[in-house]
Amino acid sequence: MQYSLDTENDTAGEPTIAEMTTKALQILTKNPKGFFLLVEGSKIDLGHHDSKAAHALHDVIAFDDAIAVGKNMLDLDETLITVTADHSHMFGFGGYAPRGTPILGIVPESDDNDVLDGMPFTNILYGNGPGFRQEGRQNLTGVNTADKNYIQQSAVPMKWESHGGEDVSVFADGPMAHLFRGLHEQVYVAHVMKYAACLGEYTVSSSPHTYTNMFQYRHNPGIT
Repeated sequence: MQYSLDTENDTAGEPTIAEMTTKALQILTKNPKGFFLLVEGSKIDLGHHDSKAAHALHDVIAFDDAIAVGKNMLDLDETLITVTADHSHMFGFGGYAPRGTPILGIVPESDDNDVLDGMPFTNILYGNGPGFRQEGRQNLTGVNTADKNYIQQSAVPMKWESHGGEDVSVFADGPMAHLFRGLHEQVYVAHVMKYAACLGEYTVSSSPHTYTNMFQYRHNPGIT
């Protein structure tokens, strides 16, 4: 797929991730036994690796549109929708920009931002990636940092920006969504989805839905 920003003038008419989600659900909801659908907003990841924040953020919007399709088309009394990531990125906000500053813009000068090289910098920065310059930081005066192909500045030179190491969020709606509260190991996500769908060791016949069963799993990370 292309970045969502690159489809604006696409004469071939590549479908959006929301349109593909719509078609997938139109097919899968015909199955009386239910279904499992994985929708991945993979271009978010690639946009970050390229250090092109505009592309990454606009593909988050495209992914959000796909989530909205699921919430509008499905019965949330019967469907668990889970949204998460398998990793973060070296992506962050720097400085003390006042409310209303464009997210892809320059941080305004202020007493809170004592920039040692005296040059402007963007709201968004990467810890590593292709935006590093061996000769020193680029002076961004007059640079259109909101351009979709602008490469954000980074602190460490790398061909591609890398993944980060902090915890990622899990958002959920539908049956058993409340079990995602708090901090969990990554394998816990799969167990909740199986539990909500009464699959595997969580089938109704062998393990009826009780909060006790999942509580035991949460506090025994060795269980697989």
